[in-house]
Amino acid sequence: MSRRTRIVATLGPATDPPDVLRRLLGAGVDVARINFSHGSAEEPLARISRLRETAASLKRNVAVLADLPGPKLRVRLPEPRELAVADVVAFAKTADPRDPSELVLTEPELLQDVGPGQRILLDDGRLQLEVTGITGERVTARVTSGGTLLPNKGVNLPDTSLTLSAITPRDREAIAVAARAGVDWLALSFVRQADAADALRREARAAGLDVPVLAKMERPEAVDRAASIIAAFDGIMVARGDLGVEIPLERVPTVQKQLISLARSAGKPVITATDMLDSMREHPRPTRAEASDVANAIYDGTDAVMLSGETAVGRYPVEAVGCMSRIAVEAETHFGSLDYPKADPSLMGQAVDDHVTDLAIELAERVSADAIITPTLSGRTARLLARHRPRAAIVAPAPSGEVVRRLAVVWGVQPVRMADDFPPGADRIGGAVQASVAAGAVCVGALVVVLAGHPVEGGEHLPTIRLLRVAEGGRAAEP
Repeated sequence: MSRRTRIVATLGPATDPPDVLRRLLGAGVDVARINFSHGSAEEPLARISRLRETAASLKRNVAVLADLPGPKLRVRLPEPRELAVADVVAFAKTADPRDPSELVLTEPELLQDVGPGQRILLDDGRLQLEVTGITGERVTARVTSGGTLLPNKGVNLPDTSLTLSAITPRDREAIAVAARAGVDWLALSFVRQADAADALRREARAAGLDVPVLAKMERPEAVDRAASIIAAFDGIMVARGDLGVEIPLERVPTVQKQLISLARSAGKPVITATDMLDSMREHPRPTRAEASDVANAIYDGTDAVMLSGETAVGRYPVEAVGCMSRIAVEAETHFGSLDYPKADPSLMGQAVDDHVTDLAIELAERVSADAIITPTLSGRTARLLARHRPRAAIVAPAPSGEVVRRLAVVWGVQPVRMADDFPPGADRIGGAVQASVAAGAVCVGALVVVLAGHPVEGGEHLPTIRLLRVAEGGRAAEP
């Protein structure tokens, strides 16, 4: 495997042409993000269908990440409006204001939580206002940093503790569509506390969708409660766009490192997102600062790096993926020579699987194994191995296509399909090795460490580590 950091690309109008989508996947996309914040609720169905067909034709394992809109505030504005410093602007608390000059938000009920002196930020903080008055029908605010407000721009309330439900009506609509499309991951926007994970799982299962859930870290409350949120969710996204508006911008690099460290030590995949190669929306080359940003996220230990507008609406979507892939490959070649952070042992669990995966990694390093093979039913053991970022390849044979796709977001894991019809008493370790050879993940003659929780089909959960040499036909031979 030449690149172990995963690439998430957002699909959109720029990737809809069949030849562009094909070249996009050929350039190295591992996860396709569907942003439900834009377009009609039904639009993603055709987009996901085309993706599945194209990935199958290219024999590529590509996961689909459905990014739910969440309580994302936007301004409902028919045309651009100038906001000058010292202007007093009124925000309606309802969707149907009496005064047409009042600004209306997509989730006006959130204004119930706003207090005097708190900030209202528009368009990623480019325009700033301070609340000066509150009545039963509206909130007034004075402009402290002005400019042109464009329709549908975002609104942030960084000083306000929000009480809105974690799952909005728009989220429920999106979940229903995601269930019909059979997505592989769900991402929840503006997570504020850990119990949002259970709420999201309940809504998804009610719609017939049982997939891992990912928390987008965008709010100050989420940063403060990061450990409990990571424990509750199956992964996180460091969504630096809104995060950089909700908390002081200078804190974002440090918070990024902290969140990545926490998630990685827990064995949960983490995606670093927003503006990574933003200039490539309009230009065929990124800036040097953007290239450094991608590389530094990889040095921080992220599982995946994400492209948003660069691929969804940009002029150079394929070039953006290719550029990100080359930066990742170059960064990964220096893991041995640079001070690359290891997973923090003090943050790891103390369960048997934590210790066994640690031992498997140590054995693989000591004997210079070519690969670690771990047959898996859920992908959990593979994730626990990946947090150590071993030199050896991680191969995860799984009997489920869903699990194979879900693992596409995890650093360095090469998931492969294996048979699920082993007879009682059959050796699953031997079957996993044969499946790995058949998929081209390991070669005959390779020295491999095999870690299995259920080494015998139908038997007890007895974690087993085996060192072997791969012989002809994928048979196990003495090391």
